[in-house]
Amino acid sequence: MKTWLKGYLLLEKDIGSSSYRKEVTGNFVILFSFFLLITLTISNFFFSSLPIFYTNLGLLAALFLTFFLFKSNKKHIVHAIAVVMCLGIFLIVYINQGQGYTPIWSFLFIYLIMSLYGHKKGLAISGIFLLTLLAVLAKWLGEGISSLEYVRFAFVSLFTLFFAYLAELLIARTFKKLHATQLKLEKMTKTDALTGLHNRRHFNETLVEKINSAKRSKELLALAIIDIDHFKMHNDKFGHPAGDAALVALAKLLQETMKRSDDVLFRLGGEEFALLYKPKDDVSAIALLEKIRHAVEQLDISQGVVERITISAGLSLIKPHYNTSFEQVYKATDDLLYQAKELGRNRVVVSP
Repeated sequence: MKTWLKGYLLLEKDIGSSSYRKEVTGNFVILFSFFLLITLTISNFFFSSLPIFYTNLGLLAALFLTFFLFKSNKKHIVHAIAVVMCLGIFLIVYINQGQGYTPIWSFLFIYLIMSLYGHKKGLAISGIFLLTLLAVLAKWLGEGISSLEYVRFAFVSLFTLFFAYLAELLIARTFKKLHATQLKLEKMTKTDALTGLHNRRHFNETLVEKINSAKRSKELLALAIIDIDHFKMHNDKFGHPAGDAALVALAKLLQETMKRSDDVLFRLGGEEFALLYKPKDDVSAIALLEKIRHAVEQLDISQGVVERITISAGLSLIKPHYNTSFEQVYKATDDLLYQAKELGRNRVVVSP
């Protein structure tokens, strides 16, 4: 029971955004509504008037009907519960002619609406509900309801509305900041701090996804691993700041060259970069990499490099019918990069 309750209320689910709270609240409202109406219907059958019993029985039947009609979309069920609860309050007030009305249901309704619809919509809906309820109760003012009771109820209701609005506003802001911080932390774990490109960890995850996606869509996938030639020598000669500047310049060039939505760039570590993209064919895949290689040769002091640099690259063309794994693709591409360096550097070596 405890495990089911945690699962149903999503209590162990990671907080993704402010909508998470609405999901949890919605599930709780559905569960609580069934429990409450069943309890009230049984108790009213034994201890209350028949009109109240039939009202609760009708509400319970409406809840069951709504649940079965919209069980695939819980949002509709929650909206229906809010409407039914509102109508139920007014109906009970009307049947009892304002006598014996328990204000707690109004306060509960206000908090419920604020949680479900947010502080802006919630304030508008709750405000209309409260003004309408006060107008209905005013009909029996001096008869079933004394002036003192009426004023006290109105005063407490307004304070409840204000504090419910304030609480929801603060909760919404907290969730917004929490979600923003979560996204920032996720980005930090997947992004290289120096270049702003994706890091090695994200590369490992993305390559597997891209290979599977390309197989399903029967598209050609290209993986290129790029390495700056003689980077250690460059670092030793000009210092680490100059080396960092060269890395940033290369990263910027790659970003300016590869702008398509499915192009993904990575810094794997040190002077090694990776490119994942979907070319039209083998020729265009090679042409893009050669274009990048020539552009790197043209980088100068105005782009942040103190001395001309060149790159070597290994390029694997992953066909849709290839049955290959992440490890096989990465090793094959890394071997191609090694061949490019063995052949004299500043060149692209492509998979056969």
